[in-house]
Parts: sequence; C-alpha cells; structure tokens
Amino acid sequence: MKRIGILVCSLFMLGQASERQTDLTPEQALAQLLEGNKRYVSSQLKHPHQDPNRRHDLEKTQHPFACILSCSDSRVAPEIVFDEGLGDLFVVRVAGNIVDSAVTGSIEYAVEHLGTPIVLVMGHERCGAVQATIEGGEPKTHIQSLADAIAPAVASAKTMKGDLVVNAVRANVQLVVKQLKGSKPILSEQAGKGKIKIVGAVYELASGKVTLLSD
Repeated sequence: MKRIGILVCSLFMLGQASERQTDLTPEQALAQLLEGNKRYVSSQLKHPHQDPNRRHDLEKTQHPFACILSCSDSRVAPEIVFDEGLGDLFVVRVAGNIVDSAVTGSIEYAVEHLGTPIVLVMGHERCGAVQATIEGGEPKTHIQSLADAIAPAVASAKTMKGDLVVNAVRANVQLVVKQLKGSKPILSEQAGKGKIKIVGAVYELASGKVTLLSD
C-alpha cells in the first residue's frame, strides 16, 4: 500500500508538472512583477484574476508565474504589492524572510513542480525581525530562531557605513538569495542552467515601491 501511495503522489506531481506555465522566461516574469508594482505605487490597480471564473479555472491546477519569499509583516502582502490575483503568485511568508528546510522545500516545489521561473526574496524597511536581532533577540522564545538566522547579516551590516537597520535588511535579503542559489540539488541546478532567476528586493513602506538589489 505504501508503494501505491507513493506512486499515486508521484503521478499527481508529474501531472501538475506537465501543465506547468513555461511561457514566461525568468526575465519576463520579473518584468511582470515590477510592472504590477508600478501599478500599485501609482494607484492604477487592475486587481486581476479575482472573480468567480478565475476560482473555477484554478479548481484542479495552478500556474503561478512567480515565487515570492517575503516577511510575514502585515504591511507587506505580495499579491497586493504586485497587483496580482489568485493563482499568480506562489507565496512563502515567514518573519524576517529567512530560509530553513521547510521554506526551501516550498520554493523547490514551486520551481520543480509548478514551473515558476522567478524566485523573488523580498525584505522590507524597518523589519521587526531584523531590529530584534540587532537588539539581541529573545533567548527564551522561539523568536530567537529567527534572530539566529538573521545574525550573520547583522554582523555583515555592522561593517558597513550608514544606517544599521537599513544595511542589515539589505544584507539579510542578499544572504538568503545566496543560500537559495547554493541550495542543492534543485535550485542551484535550475539557476545554473538559466531556467530560473533568484533575485532580492526591498519594499519601501511609505511609497510601496519594490527595489531590486544587486548580487
């Protein structure tokens, strides 16, 4: 029975993979994200894919064109920030937009089985998880696990000129991008072949603008 269950699960995943959205290149997918963010910033929202017909279309399958790893912060909602709708984005949210095995596995699923060509790691201004790490974390709570993941970025930011929180937010995004690019076997292989792009960005709370970061 166990083998039959594994086979059924594999066939299900292969079925989804065969229907994956491969029309967009990584560059086109990134451009579509940024175009949606421009609409959001300029208050020219289209609110696409949010009607009953869209829900019906998504009953049996999904074809998200982008995977977003973002902070859980209530002010940073990817579907709103990029003016997208149901089925458009595969979103993974965790405080501090950190990466662990569960997060990596979720992103691997989006890339391998749903065919998303772009993975965007999005930090944001005045991130509470980053600030908590700078202040020393909270050793007696699970929040410390977030601080432990962000600590290398804070250490790097302390060697830079300028605002520590701003630099740490950027350094944390760049650290996570590096971790994902080096994640074997799926993400590093797909990125190496140019099938996907893994990029970092920071969201500005006041303006709503998403700014890409260089590697």
